Amino acid sequence: MTLRTPLFILAASVAAMLAACAGDTAAPTSANAALLDSHGAHVKSLTGALTVEQKQGIALARNGTARFHNFKAAEDAGYSIQFPAGCAVDASSGPDDPSEGAQAYHYMNKALVDDGVIDLEHPELLMYEPQKNGSLQLVGVDYVVPRTFPKPAPLLGMEFVEVNVQGAEVWALHIWAWRPNSNGTFYPWNPAVSCKYQFQD
Repeated sequence: MTLRTPLFILAASVAAMLAACAGDTAAPTSANAALLDSHGAHVKSLTGALTVEQKQGIALARNGTARFHNFKAAEDAGYSIQFPAGCAVDASSGPDDPSEGAQAYHYMNKALVDDGVIDLEHPELLMYEPQKNGSLQLVGVDYVVPRTFPKPAPLLGMEFVEVNVQGAEVWALHIWAWRPNSNGTFYPWNPAVSCKYQFQD
């Protein structure tokens, strides 16, 4: 079972979003500030026990992304654009004391943004946590729709939220498919995820 929502995304709006991705060279902290503002309205109702439907949907997300624990496989599949730029951490309590954790690095698949479809097995973005040895560990997935279009229908009973980041305005929904989150599987920040070993320029 694959959950699909056709969105008929226009090439112009997607091109604008991708231009922002490709041309942005902001430092990692720029991702933090933008995401902090964007997720401010992401309420705590995301923390409840999972329903049967949600468990089945998360299983689909895991099934579709299991091979991307190998980051080279993700790159080969099109997840080659880092967006937003930098390792995203909730630094509302200070950069060295994140209050709610992190989202880490996001890698976007251009073709999946272009196709105008929300598909649990094919998320638009993958989230990776940097490791001490320089590798990347898959921790979650992110479904996004440009905000030039109507708000998407809820996915697994969860509402998409408005995100304004580095020139792109989108509807977004995170699923922590590969890293347990004490704040909730759909909560934007994960205290079990860190940017401690983020890449240095």
